[in-house]
Amino acid sequence: MVERESHAESVTARIVRPGAITEVVGRLSSGRTSLLMACLRDHTRAGAVVALVDADQAFDPASAARAGIDLRRLLWVRCGGRRDVALRATDLLVRCPGFALIGLDVGESPPRLPLAGAFRLKLAVRRSGSALLVVSARRITGAAAALALESARENLVWSGPGPTPTRLARMRSRLSVLRGLPEGQPMPGATSTTGPSGLADGRSLSPLHGHGLALEWTA
Repeated sequence: MVERESHAESVTARIVRPGAITEVVGRLSSGRTSLLMACLRDHTRAGAVVALVDADQAFDPASAARAGIDLRRLLWVRCGGRRDVALRATDLLVRCPGFALIGLDVGESPPRLPLAGAFRLKLAVRRSGSALLVVSARRITGAAAALALESARENLVWSGPGPTPTRLARMRSRLSVLRGLPEGQPMPGATSTTGPSGLADGRSLSPLHGHGLALEWTA
């Protein structure tokens, strides 16, 4: 599948902030992983080096490469389902110079992160200038996160021949701000549409300003 050119980088650059922690939470198939992949893609396209700490080994390199992620610029840390290893690896990577973005995907079973540990991560990314993006079913970094977003699936679009299409064409999600803007406020027009590639891509985007982020994703 050929990705459409867009201004997605202007949005992901505002979601993922150098020297800060961003959290994206949501249920399965809510679009949270698509947003993480879009951020990794945009950073590698720009020539940056990134890291992905994958607690459940859910990352598919072949699909990521087809979606535009430059695997030569990605360090993939596979943790075999061990959340404690994922947290230790993240704590190490945020202190290493050279990574523009570190993604931590802890999936459906987020670990308990003590308050002291969360603020240790916050101080480490501030010192290194790296961005830390945490993706999970629920929040784990608390007040240490500069921005926290919740993704929620709105609807599915099916395609295919016959009266009952069976091919999933797109999935539309909505993002709400939990921290960084007024709590629980839906962002005007903040919807994302993910296609069969499993990776969101921007089509009609506006920058983060005031109290809202307007974006439209398509694959």
